[in-house]
Amino acid sequence: MPDLPRLSVITPSFNHGRFLEQTILSIIDQDYLNIEYIIIDGGSTDNSIEIIRKYENRIAYWVSEPDEGHRYALKKGFDRATGDVVAWQNADDYYEPDVFGQVMRVFEDHPKVDLVYGNVRLVDENSLSLGELRYVPATFWSTLFEGFMMNNQAAFFRRTLWDAMGGITFHDHNFDYDLFLRATRIARPFFVHRTLGNYRNHLGSGYFSGAYRSIETSPWVTRRRYMGRWGRLPRIVFKPLAILSLIRRTMWYARLGDWDYLQEGLKRRLSR
Repeated sequence: MPDLPRLSVITPSFNHGRFLEQTILSIIDQDYLNIEYIIIDGGSTDNSIEIIRKYENRIAYWVSEPDEGHRYALKKGFDRATGDVVAWQNADDYYEPDVFGQVMRVFEDHPKVDLVYGNVRLVDENSLSLGELRYVPATFWSTLFEGFMMNNQAAFFRRTLWDAMGGITFHDHNFDYDLFLRATRIARPFFVHRTLGNYRNHLGSGYFSGAYRSIETSPWVTRRRYMGRWGRLPRIVFKPLAILSLIRRTMWYARLGDWDYLQEGLKRRLSR
């Protein structure tokens, strides 16, 4: 569909065959016609390749070969992508139905917007809801002092932004947080007040299993690189800024009508 901007979606995959089909279907069955779908598999030994071949007539490119891990697979996929807008969805996560059309209309209606993102649902191994990650309009400072203001499961980048911020890098173990910091520092983001993607919680997940958790992946290791000389100060110095960011976020939830989410968050904090 040459008259429509192209959306490229990358899926890095390795031995997630039990979830991969749902991921693939959530992309190829969307309400948008000009999709370039790329799967970079790291040499899976389960049924992943069988599933990919089942849908390969609707996949622009796929490969299965040993690689150096998640970030390297992503870079390989983005280097090959030709879309005007790019995104990635992990092989154990998936999009909500009929979201691509809305996202691409935002880019079309707002030519200066170069990052579109929305809310994320947490699901279990059987795709049953465990909760939500609701967000608000992000800034660099809110991302820096509060943490994740978006997740890749529901984020879409104009290719010009992706190239300007340097795409996937390898100097930070907490690469996705580093990526969102680089993005919000220069981006003109647009927040869609809707659940766009699903983030699966299961023991095989690098994050939820704890495999990625270490001192090296602490957000503060990443943050300090963006603080210049101020990064040498103890963390307690920045506590007021974190509180201000939380107040800002709370005010946005109220403005967006997310009172139920505010109540749930308050209950969690009081129960600690």
